[in-house]
Amino acid sequence: MWLKNKKFQRLGGGWLERSSLRLWSKMQMSALHARKDPEVVKLLVEVQKEGRTLLSAWEQYFIYSLARAQAGFKNATMAEVGVYRAGSARLICAVKGDMLLYLFDTFEGLPESTKEDHSVHRKNQYAYSIEQVQAYLREFPNISYFKGIFPESSVGVPEQKYCFVHFDVDLYAGTKACLEYFYPRMLPAGVMLSHDYGLLAGVEQAFTEFFADKPENVIELPSTQCMVIKQ
Repeated sequence: MWLKNKKFQRLGGGWLERSSLRLWSKMQMSALHARKDPEVVKLLVEVQKEGRTLLSAWEQYFIYSLARAQAGFKNATMAEVGVYRAGSARLICAVKGDMLLYLFDTFEGLPESTKEDHSVHRKNQYAYSIEQVQAYLREFPNISYFKGIFPESSVGVPEQKYCFVHFDVDLYAGTKACLEYFYPRMLPAGVMLSHDYGLLAGVEQAFTEFFADKPENVIELPSTQCMVIKQ
């Protein structure tokens, strides 16, 4: 496994990371404007202008598109682990209808990293309070919030069958915990989507190890994301 670009990873949500993403997303938005629903593109632009996401425009669109496709499942739940400022959760809410959405986050930033993460993040990085997230998503129904380090935050959570889950946890241990928890709870044809697979070595390692003995293949996307479709 090649080591991801540490220098870029250490930008850590600061002005340089935001400025770089803004420039890159501006070019991507131009392409989306030319060939996608204007109302959808308007939503992506709004989320970015509000400072709610560190995702590129294409990454935002892929979350929106997958959540919209999976919203057709019956008696299913969606989830996200790693909510930050709720930009991606806002995109899921736009298409989920009355489906349950479970949101997991420390709401206090990242926990300690491990050796697999190569010290590219700081503890408490990307902190944002649960109250701020709840206020931002207050108009949407059927959202449950679970505060704490995953998977401890899942203790006592009602058992569900999931059709779509989004991971944005940045770290090896958190990614591995997400896969161990959600994989057996995914419906057939359910989708697990992760941010940072193409950027953070710990995230990629967690996927590689977990799916080494599974029938599913990890699908690497042109963005930093990857996805797995449950068989």
